[in-house]
Amino acid sequence: MTKIRAIEAKDREAVRNLIDGTEVFKPHEVDVAMELVDIALTRPDQDDYHPFVLEEEDGTVAAYACFGRNPMTKATFDLYWLATRADRMGKGYGRKIVSFVEEEVKKRGGKLLVIETSSKESYGSTREFYIRIGCTLAAQLSGYYDEGDDKLIYLKQIR
Repeated sequence: MTKIRAIEAKDREAVRNLIDGTEVFKPHEVDVAMELVDIALTRPDQDDYHPFVLEEEDGTVAAYACFGRNPMTKATFDLYWLATRADRMGKGYGRKIVSFVEEEVKKRGGKLLVIETSSKESYGSTREFYIRIGCTLAAQLSGYYDEGDDKLIYLKQIR
């Protein structure tokens, strides 16, 4: 049994460990993820970042997602972060939390979800996941993150 809920202060370290434990993100990327968590936790009136956790019955935080409306658009949202605990990958948690995000985006009037990721080999399973859940590769920005590390932009229509 799992549930998805808004992040709480008690989840902060679990989220950091989850993101860091994927061994995909660089330390500065983990720091950026935590900046969004901290903004959401310390400024409850803000509407830029919406972090949620997927929690197992025993309280283990098994997946994390953070999304927000792109303020320059009418109905486009960005999926800023998506991560599943390394020891829980392949159990459907990623699909479950993305479905939740899609419903939340829809409730907020969203029509499009934009997801950015890396072209590095270590992100291969992530890219395959996005294709499996119905995302379309819309753009590839060569050398964006670093030489040989392109930025890939996926789109997911919200229906």
